[in-house]
Amino acid sequence: MRSMAIIGDGTAEHFEALVAVDQVAQQDPGRRGQLRKWLASGSVRVATRDDSPVGYTVIEPSFFGNDFLVLIVVGEQHRKAGIGQLLMGDVESRTRDTKLFTSTNLTNQVMQRLLARRGWVSAGMVFGLDEGDPELFYLFPQPLVAIGPRVQ
Repeated sequence: MRSMAIIGDGTAEHFEALVAVDQVAQQDPGRRGQLRKWLASGSVRVATRDDSPVGYTVIEPSFFGNDFLVLIVVGEQHRKAGIGQLLMGDVESRTRDTKLFTSTNLTNQVMQRLLARRGWVSAGMVFGLDEGDPELFYLFPQPLVAIGPRVQ
């Protein structure tokens, strides 16, 4: 029987294991460099099963002063096991004083279905980022919590 996945903060010690579950990072030195920066900045949340990372998310406060789900990765061998749902639940449940946005390509039907199932709403479309594959933007409908002034 497989153990439940657990979500926690990503650290530099997770780097190699996260690369192992991220097919893009395995091939792209730029993604690996960005992953190191995300880990150093505290932007990464990691899903682990049996103490091994199986997926991760990256949130940055980079979208017009709002939080942005930059990336959600689930290792190929761990897909269709609820890890994506678990990671999204973690992202959505974290207290924030800004709106939460994400985006995905028009061709990424899997992500679009995940966002729809979780109640995210369409926030627009941008052409020209990836030639021939428009970027769809989504907003998570949540009440905002005032927790004091945001440092810019």
